[in-house]
Amino acid sequence: MKKHSLFKTILIVLGSLVLVNAVLAVLGYFVPGMEEMFSFIPLADVMLNFAQSFYYFFDSVVYLLVLGAFYGVLNSVPAYKKLLDNIALALKSHAKVFVFAITLIFAILSSVTGLSMALLVFVPFVISIILLLGYDKLVAVSATIVSMLVGFMGGVFITFRDPNSYYGYSATTLEGVAGISKYANLWPKLVLLILGVGLLIFFINRHMNNVQEKKVKYDLEEENNVEVTVSEVKGDYKRLVTWPLIVILGLMFVVFVLGYFPWNSLFGIECFDKFNEWLLGLNIGDFAVFSNIVSGNIYALGNWGSLGSYMAIVVSLLVFTLIIKLIYRVKFDEVIFSFVEGTKKMVPAALLVVLSYTILVCSFNNGFVSTIVNWLADTKVGFNIATGSIVTALGTLLHSDLYYTVTGVFSPMLSVITNESMYGMYTLAFQSIYGLVSIIGPTSFLLIVVLKYFDIPYTSWIKYIWRFVLMLLILVIILLLILALI
Repeated sequence: MKKHSLFKTILIVLGSLVLVNAVLAVLGYFVPGMEEMFSFIPLADVMLNFAQSFYYFFDSVVYLLVLGAFYGVLNSVPAYKKLLDNIALALKSHAKVFVFAITLIFAILSSVTGLSMALLVFVPFVISIILLLGYDKLVAVSATIVSMLVGFMGGVFITFRDPNSYYGYSATTLEGVAGISKYANLWPKLVLLILGVGLLIFFINRHMNNVQEKKVKYDLEEENNVEVTVSEVKGDYKRLVTWPLIVILGLMFVVFVLGYFPWNSLFGIECFDKFNEWLLGLNIGDFAVFSNIVSGNIYALGNWGSLGSYMAIVVSLLVFTLIIKLIYRVKFDEVIFSFVEGTKKMVPAALLVVLSYTILVCSFNNGFVSTIVNWLADTKVGFNIATGSIVTALGTLLHSDLYYTVTGVFSPMLSVITNESMYGMYTLAFQSIYGLVSIIGPTSFLLIVVLKYFDIPYTSWIKYIWRFVLMLLILVIILLLILALI
């Protein structure tokens, strides 16, 4: 039953949430719910919230299913198999260097762009290469997903939908929510990024050495099985052309970064908005050329979040799937079969994500986390960095989405902080703890997807990663203490 450990853990979190709220029902006079009214979570509402999670986070579910479908089609293309083999063969003598380089690259990209969800598109591709190099799934996940979350902790530009923008879509940062300069925590973040990546590389290297010396026990079934990558190649292997795939993957990366990074709202770069306005307004007489022939609902680069968190990625993946089909002349029936098979492989991960979103809906609608913040502020202990970090950890576990964690946890925290000069430290603490919990928390979106997709038991992940999380926590504490003394 180890392969279902993540599912059982999420259910335990959900059950504990309901149980805690039942206790709070008895103690309602001391810890009231949202809007100073007693509130708890009835069992029937939990089932209702599960159903509503499909509605609230429909784009996330579709994104995962289409991502699985994209790799289902890609895995059926013989040239993809050759591309992976060529890369693995070229890197074989420098395998460790490649893993460490990938760790650094993913962390930097996540830190500078904040586009962790877009980077997830390339994770199966990179993990396939690492597995072909002979390393286990734990190394592969650490070099990609954990690296991205470490990059988030030291993220220079982590953006999300502004909680204060009631109309349309406007991106902001944690510093923007706090009303301080977006560069306020630049140097502490860079220190955290550099030291965090250094710790991660050290941790991965130690695990590699332990595996080589057979000092670790394996809980992973068929851990070097690369079935998650591709099927066997049929036909003339030597004549397969791989450069179109390289171009497509590179183009995908450029498109996602240009499309999702908020150039205008973050840096005031208006060229993409102006070009989009010109393109949509291009007329021949009274005939709007682009709007009538292509679409009048095209968003400017940098504003793709307006379409929905991930729907632009979904559309892009479908377009690139079609391009791959046309270039490599894959039969229509084969594309449909591979598309369905890839989708089916992602279904368990998507269901677990919806279950984690059920916890989010229950927690956010109840609002007891924000009430705890207010309650702490009125106690003798008071609300400080230590208590704020604990609440952030709890809020991150219960709110598996950054926007809702900011709205349900970070914003209430700011409302009880009387010393505005401390906003920078609280912002850094919140961002660090959010990333830290996401590395190990069973409700973490990225972690859920990759563990389930690659069949890694959650118990095995905990046994492997807890030491690194502890080291990272100590680093965060030391950094916050130094900042407090300066």
